[in-house]
Amino acid sequence: MNRAPRPIASKPELLSPGGSLEKLRIAFLYGADAVYASGKDFGLRGFAHNLDTEELAEASLIAHRLAKKIYVAVNIFVRQPDLKKIPPYLEYLQELKVDALIISDPGVLLLARKYAPEIPLHLSTQANTTNSSSVEFWQGQGVRRINLARELSFREIAGIAGKSKTEIEIFVHGAMCMSYSGRCLMSAFLNPPRPPRGVNRSANSGFCTQPCRWSWGLVEEKRPGEFFPVQQDSRGAYVFNSKDLCLLEEIGALARLGIDSFKIEGRMKGPLYVASVTRAYRQAIDRCAYRGRKTEYRVETNWIEDLQKVSHRPYTKGNLFESAQTHNSNVETRISYLQSHTLAGLVRPSPDCDPMSEDPGAGGKILVEVRSRLVPGRRLEFLYPDGSSASHFLDSFEDINGNRLSEAHPNRWIRFCVDFPVFPFQAIRVSNETGPAAET
Repeated sequence: MNRAPRPIASKPELLSPGGSLEKLRIAFLYGADAVYASGKDFGLRGFAHNLDTEELAEASLIAHRLAKKIYVAVNIFVRQPDLKKIPPYLEYLQELKVDALIISDPGVLLLARKYAPEIPLHLSTQANTTNSSSVEFWQGQGVRRINLARELSFREIAGIAGKSKTEIEIFVHGAMCMSYSGRCLMSAFLNPPRPPRGVNRSANSGFCTQPCRWSWGLVEEKRPGEFFPVQQDSRGAYVFNSKDLCLLEEIGALARLGIDSFKIEGRMKGPLYVASVTRAYRQAIDRCAYRGRKTEYRVETNWIEDLQKVSHRPYTKGNLFESAQTHNSNVETRISYLQSHTLAGLVRPSPDCDPMSEDPGAGGKILVEVRSRLVPGRRLEFLYPDGSSASHFLDSFEDINGNRLSEAHPNRWIRFCVDFPVFPFQAIRVSNETGPAAET
């Protein structure tokens, strides 16, 4: 007879990417407890939309209005000229009362303690924390939470979490870097600064061009034409062309370790990714047993379907288990992404509607901002935070002035009738079976 899993003292936080105000709102609507975002500078996703100073202020207001949290990444490895620019930025973030700073550079830590002492500090995975002694060290420096290095196994995470007096966070889903916890020089070497802008495309400055996702083969100098695989060893993953991380099946086991926060990678991903992945992991976390409630954790088919219907590379559990620490299980030989569905559009609020209202409308004629070309005859799926979806056959639609249209291109607003409730910023997906379409 199988025993029910041990109840967990408190529910882990679900931390989702907020690469823009739009995606931040969507993450909250689909179940995120907190989001992480970045300003225009000092974050490790320089090619993401990111938030300007006014948008950061609005993001903080949105989060706190919903009783949610926002963490701001200031996790670049700082160069000398940056030292004068960061203090006023930190002071501004303290004025906004953001809920944490995500840092990796010890110099930024010192500046944060001086110029934003009221903001809790979270340590990025780029700091390469791989043992409990390092956790203790960072705790002594005033760090409240540590995102562990991605190279760790389940057993190592369990050992660290069991001894830690500080909060522990891990990545559970998304793209993985080929280098040790994201410290990489490949982008800088292969993409040197070019006039007129002269941008340094270093991954550690936030401008990674993801060259490890290109198609590669290693050739030894004296053996032309012979291609060799890139190997790993027991101390970590050193790979090109990594698969995407997916730990959905292990959420129950990880929650029982006492992990405080499960983080989803993807500030550069689109709204469909944010909505689909967030709601899948929201359902998974809520399925675990908390405070004496005895519910067996099991993965539902619709959670898996959500993850399969976003643009992704084949999934892997990374280095979580020793059996998975092989070249073939973590590395994908193809360069293309799998994308069975795309973002058809987002429901937009009517002019007299509260744009952050979570109250579904009463159905009828709705406004949709198109994100992929639409024509009559497509079947749309409207995604709900509880994991359900509503199907709608798009037989006709019109522009906002009531003119009937035969097609609609991205960024156009259209109207049509549905017989179910919707809400602002609801994600709508459509199958790519009639042809590929890129999420925008």
